[in-house]
Amino acid sequence: MSQVAGGLKRSAMWRVLAVYVGASWVVLQVVDVVKQNMGLPDWVFPFALVLLLIGLPVMLVTAILQAGPSKGAVATAGADSGATAPGDATERTGELSSRRLFTWRNALLGGAGAFVMLALVTGGFMFMRTRGIGPVGSLVAKGVLEERGKVILADFQAADPEIARAATEALRVDLAQSDIVTLVEPDSIDDALRRMGRSTGEPLDEETARQIGMRDGVPAVIAGELSSVGGGFALSARLVASDDGEVLASARASARDSSGVLDAIDEVSSRLREQIGESYSSVRESPPLAHVTTSSLEALRKYTQAQDARFREGNLDAAIGLLEEAIAIDTAFALAYRDLATILSNQRRGWDRQVRALEAAYRHRDRLTERERYLVEASYSQDVLDDRTRTIQAYEAMLRLDPRDAQALNNIGFNYWQQGDFARAGEYYRRAREADPGEALYAANVAAAWANTGELDRADSAYAVLEEMSESPQFVPWRAGFEIERGNEEEARTIFLGLIEDYPNQTGLVTGVRWALGNLELLHGRLSTARDYFPETTSLSDPADDAERTLRSGLRLAAFLLVTAQDTAAALAELDRVLAGSAMEDLPPLDRPAGFAASIAAWAGDPGRARRLLAERDADLSSRQADIEHKYEHVVQSWIALAEGDHDRALAELRQQPRTGCARCLPLDFARLFETTGQADSAIARYEQFFATPSNFDLWFTALFDAAAHESLARLYDERGDLENAALHYAQFVEMWEDADPMLQPRVEAARARLQEIVRERG
Repeated sequence: MSQVAGGLKRSAMWRVLAVYVGASWVVLQVVDVVKQNMGLPDWVFPFALVLLLIGLPVMLVTAILQAGPSKGAVATAGADSGATAPGDATERTGELSSRRLFTWRNALLGGAGAFVMLALVTGGFMFMRTRGIGPVGSLVAKGVLEERGKVILADFQAADPEIARAATEALRVDLAQSDIVTLVEPDSIDDALRRMGRSTGEPLDEETARQIGMRDGVPAVIAGELSSVGGGFALSARLVASDDGEVLASARASARDSSGVLDAIDEVSSRLREQIGESYSSVRESPPLAHVTTSSLEALRKYTQAQDARFREGNLDAAIGLLEEAIAIDTAFALAYRDLATILSNQRRGWDRQVRALEAAYRHRDRLTERERYLVEASYSQDVLDDRTRTIQAYEAMLRLDPRDAQALNNIGFNYWQQGDFARAGEYYRRAREADPGEALYAANVAAAWANTGELDRADSAYAVLEEMSESPQFVPWRAGFEIERGNEEEARTIFLGLIEDYPNQTGLVTGVRWALGNLELLHGRLSTARDYFPETTSLSDPADDAERTLRSGLRLAAFLLVTAQDTAAALAELDRVLAGSAMEDLPPLDRPAGFAASIAAWAGDPGRARRLLAERDADLSSRQADIEHKYEHVVQSWIALAEGDHDRALAELRQQPRTGCARCLPLDFARLFETTGQADSAIARYEQFFATPSNFDLWFTALFDAAAHESLARLYDERGDLENAALHYAQFVEMWEDADPMLQPRVEAARARLQEIVRERG
């Protein structure tokens, strides 16, 4: 009978074990789902596992004791008569006591109680954390920091400065995924350093970061150290108050070698974010740092050096080279591709390279933070797809993550700017400026938008803010452009010449400044001196950039000869010279100024050549790229139609041209078309619209057309008998070209003579 009882107990034990393991697996899955969905701390899962492990022996003992009849019952059933032995009685009493304690009811109640305790402990912890109670209370809940409050990231301290900068940049990327803090941007920090009279080229230590925080109202600073330990690294970081240096939160991690540094930064960042008050689910959902940046520490070093060159030194040429080196090391480095496209776009260089960089960033966008993915999608939609609606939607998605995302606000404004809607652009620029008052770009954009709505006094006040902010050469040409808008041309010249003297090695900057100075000469009809500036616009770091800029320089001279000097033969000769020596077909298709060259050919009366230039370019473009090019080439097609004598088609093409950031372009194009086709009243109306529209800082367009437009408008008013307006425009034309080249002086003298006649006639 005892063998039967033992068999029953073993069978019950195995059955209970199987059921318990299965039930435990289900319980753990439920706990994990609840932990993830409710944002509970990571220790909840191991706590539940420990409780289940404690419950396992309890369930097994219960199964053994409750399986089969007790010894006492077996003995009674098998005895004929006689008394029971004292030892047997004691044993039966103990077994009965154990059986009464280890019952299934007690076991189930105990298990339920354990998990109730887990729920109470977890609930209490979360209550204290979200209410800022005790040591587990988050900094946001305690009111030490505001949600989405700004924090300055100081540079890590380490024996190897390059590793320290790479670690700092990596932590910046990781913290950018946080929805609880907002890092102050590097260029805003540089602005603060300049206001403090400090160098922007040195690492930002904790003490300096705290001083910036106190000056600019940033409550906290993150600082840290990266120490070599044997062959590995020890990483520590702390969040300190800007005002008194009190340590508010801290975290540590280690890496066995350089390949583990990113994982260590991940761990440190996660702990800091948790202590500040970010939800556990948000921290867990952030992809690993090596996934959103690069798995190569060397590529990260190059990327970090590029950030230094871009933001601290203002050397965009060096930044481009370093980003390309980082991409060569890690061909899936999405962040580097994105930044490369941004710098090229800001310098108006290499559209083909921009597109290829954005396409690569878009392919690898899963390696970006959520915000950066939207940023890449916006840039891709804007510059590759030319889809403004989709672009703005991507930026609006960024605003759903953070309604005060200054970059998203600014870039939405830029999209309206490119559509010629300066009032709406200015509203978004203003919001970006309010979200980040320390960023010079947003202040400059506000001023530019107001200037383009004709509010020069407000624009002047906005530009004055820049004087107290950045000394970076990036914004100095903006100031010069605004001086031109206000009619203070000599001050603009002084600013431009000062830039060449102060930054002789920044070829991209110097190139742009020389273009501007050359255009100022063209504005006054001085083609001979303008030529002295344009040939020196080469010597950029990239041969394709050199070739493209040289080609565009020659085309601009041809355009001046055609439109401004009105010398068709000389313009065609210059066009022949430029195209014969340029090898345009060697340039990437998107970088070829085929539309520009075709416009010159068509306006000069050679529509066949214009069509050939466009066809040769289109043959090397994808259908999507060709469609985008054609979208903005209705003006070219209009001049081709006009040269072929089809005035109706010329007008129809011009009416299909979309609005762009060149708000003056279409009024002038219509004015020239109406003047050519003999529609004087319509031409006058469009010329007046042209002069009433701000120039959007396009000095080239102003240099090419303003003088000739004054001359045409004066003649049209004169022919209509409106001598007062005719005299006004003759006078402006003469003033602009008073010192023009000898080849242009006959037109100046003719205008001066007619002006004097009008004055005599009107007394």
